[in-house]
Amino acid sequence: MNVKKTVKNVSSLNFRPPVESKTSDRKGTKPLPDPTSIQQVLLLMVVHLCRKVLFVDPNIKVGIYIVLVSLGSILGDVMPIPDSYFSRKDNIFNIYFVKLSWGWTMTCVGSFVYLTSSVHSCGDRAKIRQHMLRLLFATFMWFFWTKLFVTVEGSYGYCSKAIARSANSRKQCLAKGLSWNSFSISGHTFILIYCVLIIMEEAKALVSWEAIKDHLRNEDHNRSSEERGSITPLDCLTAEQLLQVREKYEKFTPYIRMSFIGMTILAVLWDVMLMATIIYFHSTPEKFVAGVIAVLIWFFSYRFLFNRQLVGVPLPGEGTFRYMNPAQPQQTLYGRRASLIKSEKTSSFMGMPLSPSKVGPDMVSARSASSLEASRPQAR
Repeated sequence: MNVKKTVKNVSSLNFRPPVESKTSDRKGTKPLPDPTSIQQVLLLMVVHLCRKVLFVDPNIKVGIYIVLVSLGSILGDVMPIPDSYFSRKDNIFNIYFVKLSWGWTMTCVGSFVYLTSSVHSCGDRAKIRQHMLRLLFATFMWFFWTKLFVTVEGSYGYCSKAIARSANSRKQCLAKGLSWNSFSISGHTFILIYCVLIIMEEAKALVSWEAIKDHLRNEDHNRSSEERGSITPLDCLTAEQLLQVREKYEKFTPYIRMSFIGMTILAVLWDVMLMATIIYFHSTPEKFVAGVIAVLIWFFSYRFLFNRQLVGVPLPGEGTFRYMNPAQPQQTLYGRRASLIKSEKTSSFMGMPLSPSKVGPDMVSARSASSLEASRPQAR
């Protein structure tokens, strides 16, 4: 009987009355993001793939270009490569895209720069013009060097048959069905490499672009509630500037994504046509000189002139508020979150973990045993 009473007393001590928790009364202190539709998810997947193409380190891409132009041209001169559709000068890609490559690039990149700068510059027209000056400078360099290539070819060449020397000797020679022998610097190699490097540099404005939506939501919460949350990059903006950012971000983001996809398509097409130029057209020195000039112009403009703001022109993504680091395009919003995840292997999708790290059965049993041990009464 005494044993039974002792068991009853112990069981009564272990009894814990249920606590009724009203989940409806619990209120979060931080706003949640809006639900995402299937169309938006699919579009973000396409943009994510485009990021893999354009967010390559430009220094690595430059090294690849130099190697391809050098070795590829030598192999094209030595090895008998059979003709293909791309070896014809009248192929559709050469006529309607490569010959108009600067127009295609400036149209797509220009719209992208204007839309992104309208957001991170809070609609300030003076700052938007400063960002557009990068493309104006690039257009001037393209016009100057392509004209110089034509001048060098016409001034320092000779016709296969002796003709009267004049300013239009090249045109007269070609009009008579003869051939003009000269050092013809490859304009296609120059413009294709230069266009791709410009696209890659200007695309950096999309780094951490999706984080602006989170910053807007958190900043609205900070300004409307008494409790201050974490400081956002938008904390320095006035109410009018914040309104401009919100309106233009919601209005322009779909067009920015489409422009970004278009820039990716152009970059891939320019790389394909560059390979065709390396294999089938011009000599090795002509292509090598053109490639080196394109790389030097890119380095001078984006690594020296714009980086130090010697002419008052900022780098892509620099505006009224700072939402990204242009020097490190791979460091996105998800990079900071990934650093918080332990070294355990977890499944992820587009850089985000799908599920939290799993806890082993030994850990679960250990936790349950410790909780039971703590709930038992201590012997007196």
